[in-house]
Amino acid sequence: MASILNNVQALRSQRNLAQSQQGLNQTINRLSTGLRINQAQDDAAGLQISNNLRADIRVLDQAQRNANDGIGRLNVLDGVLENATALLTRGAELAEQAASGTTTSAGRAALDAEFQQIRNELNAIDSDTKFDGEEVFGNSFTVRVGEADTEVITVSSFDVDATSLNIGSSDLTTSGNASTALASVLTAIEDISENRGTIGASNARLSAKITNLSLTEENLTAAESQIRDADIASEVVNLTKFQILSQSGVSALTQANQSAQSVLSLLG
Repeated sequence: MASILNNVQALRSQRNLAQSQQGLNQTINRLSTGLRINQAQDDAAGLQISNNLRADIRVLDQAQRNANDGIGRLNVLDGVLENATALLTRGAELAEQAASGTTTSAGRAALDAEFQQIRNELNAIDSDTKFDGEEVFGNSFTVRVGEADTEVITVSSFDVDATSLNIGSSDLTTSGNASTALASVLTAIEDISENRGTIGASNARLSAKITNLSLTEENLTAAESQIRDADIASEVVNLTKFQILSQSGVSALTQANQSAQSVLSLLG
């Protein structure tokens, strides 16, 4: 039926053209952002999952930084303990010399003076060594390495001051005192070596944790990418398709309008 009141073909062409334009705009948006989901209406369920995964990824990334901070603190401890070991080793040499019967009282006094300076330096190391403004000796710390409050790595505290190392009252003024001091110093060296072993184990654990966190983050990132990222090859194909559909839609709408105009020729 020919009608000048209702051009059904034009309405149908207009509807199809609008759909093509909508698809074209969505494809261009995806290509420009690189994302398949740019707003909730694109994929509401996918958006929710993607946002949750993104939060997990950010938490894992921060957990890795936490672990690296923990390793930094442990490295500070280990470096200082190496210096403390060197001081104690020198103290053992002094005690060995002072314990010998060939050393005079004056010589022992000189040796003891240096020995006391070693004790003082150990006290200074214990109180002055800090990480981010906090004393590292005598303060246990935990490293948060996951979402749950149970995902922590705890590093126990210890001290390296002369009293804690049981050389706080040692002196080299006599041969007997020097022998006692030597035994205490050697025990202190063993204690520090044990503590360094604990530090090394904690360091290795944190390094392994960083590797695990990195792998988990990698897998979550891949999963999030599958959900949210645009398939560029597919979108390029869609771009061509919608461009052609839009052009043909415009042409079809033009033809439909011309058909309505042709009805008027019947009145001539």
